[in-house]
Amino acid sequence: MRQTNLKRTIRGYVRNLGRLASGSQPKFYLGHEKTIAIQRLEQIAVLWRQVEDRQSGKPGIAIWDEDSLKAAKAIEKGEPATLAPHKFSTGNEQSENYFARINALRLAGVDVLPADASQYEIGRQDLSGDIERSHAALNRTIGSAHTTGQLLHEALRAYQEAIKVEYKDSTDGLLSDNGKTKIDQIKTIMTYIADRDLGELDYHGCDEVFGTFRRRPVSKRYDKPMAKKSCSNYIGELGRFFRWLHLSTHFRWRKPEDFDHISRMPRELDNDVEHESADTPVWTIAQLKILNEYALPIERMFLILGLNCSYGADQAGRLRVGHLHLSDTKTNYIRRIRRKKKTRSMHLLWKPTVDGLRWALRRREKQKIDSEFVLLTDSGRPYWSKTKGGNRTQAIPNLWNRLLDRIQRDYPKFPRLPFNSLRDTSANMVRRIGGEETASLHLAHKHQSRDENLNRYTNPVRKKHFRVLRRLEVKLQAVFDAAGVDPWADPKKNYIGLTKIKQIVELSSQGTKITEIARKLGVSAATVYRYLPKESLPQPSDDSTTAG
Repeated sequence: MRQTNLKRTIRGYVRNLGRLASGSQPKFYLGHEKTIAIQRLEQIAVLWRQVEDRQSGKPGIAIWDEDSLKAAKAIEKGEPATLAPHKFSTGNEQSENYFARINALRLAGVDVLPADASQYEIGRQDLSGDIERSHAALNRTIGSAHTTGQLLHEALRAYQEAIKVEYKDSTDGLLSDNGKTKIDQIKTIMTYIADRDLGELDYHGCDEVFGTFRRRPVSKRYDKPMAKKSCSNYIGELGRFFRWLHLSTHFRWRKPEDFDHISRMPRELDNDVEHESADTPVWTIAQLKILNEYALPIERMFLILGLNCSYGADQAGRLRVGHLHLSDTKTNYIRRIRRKKKTRSMHLLWKPTVDGLRWALRRREKQKIDSEFVLLTDSGRPYWSKTKGGNRTQAIPNLWNRLLDRIQRDYPKFPRLPFNSLRDTSANMVRRIGGEETASLHLAHKHQSRDENLNRYTNPVRKKHFRVLRRLEVKLQAVFDAAGVDPWADPKKNYIGLTKIKQIVELSSQGTKITEIARKLGVSAATVYRYLPKESLPQPSDDSTTAG
């Protein structure tokens, strides 16, 4: 391949490479980031060299075959490349080994998948007795690789079983959140990495496995390049898997000499910079007023905990009675340990938060449920729990979505931010009032400053944090007022929604009859009576002159 510099155009970096049957050269548009463009070009060049090698005995110049060009175009776009078995034009040529062809490309850094799994497996079995000889025939060497009869996916499944044992919670016997995440990650990894003999995992083979996520494959769920954070997580778990595999007595694999030199940094795409530089979406005070106005008491409890304590679904759902410190005369606060970060979380409580927590405690007493959790569903189950499969229930996201559904019936353009956006909103407001250190303390982060060792020598400035929370309470007073005079009153039976309640009151104030209000709004007369203020209801006459 002739060495020329990549050209930058309005469509990104471009390079002509190879020949078509027509004699023209195909253009490859390689993206707007030079590093990625160079990587893609190198992979396409490997494909082209294989085409040239395969056609070296034929007269004339080499040309792209249909399947190789299709694979090159996929690499050009950053998509998964597949390669079908090569179809020779004449019958007297020997067919090449399909597995060896795919493997040679992979060893050269081209992340290509077989389009014909059965032919690939046949070729793999043909070579299983003498991989070194086959690779030598392809001018590819994988060092001291040899077949072991043990497969990569087999080892990954064994690793999953080891996680189930290691990460079982001693209190309830269930798999911990961390363990469940690891098992799910391994399950996903197996869908992106082809199975192969462990003997193939020398330095180049391991680099190929890591390279699958280092090169940011197209997500099978979202049909776009996998998020950089996700790739980092999968690469990290692969590193832990290989460490476990190296020490395992059940598998005949040991880390190659240069294993630690394998790059584990996912590449950066153009839109990563835009995504990371974008502002975090948060609620405005006007939007918070609407949220609180439409919220039912249990929804309002989660809303206020999110604002007061910067709690996401996990923190709010796991809140226990023992975390509460409520008093009529002293400062009210929540104190708990954040296990993930090994930090103490303390939050001064606002009056609306205290009122709501007392409402929740009274509600627990009525349900007569022996549970350490503060917030329970109507059936007495904690909002934070796990399904039989070990997944977290969707009780809190579902509760939040029901609130947003009610609001969007009246405000169709009202934003649908996730529940955990309350945590972001709260931290954002605290940062504006008290600065970065206070915001980190509010979020219960392990480090409250750029000096990661500061916590070893000093204590967090909690009084400053409490003062900031008092100022924030004043700032959000309009949000609290939007809930009305009795925000913790249980909703009446057959709750019809805030909009219809307002319409009932408004029509009644205009002198509309009860039966007419019921007809207009599609509810019963009894429902209209239920939601009318007592003072607006027809009063019995006290006229003493009434005939009787």
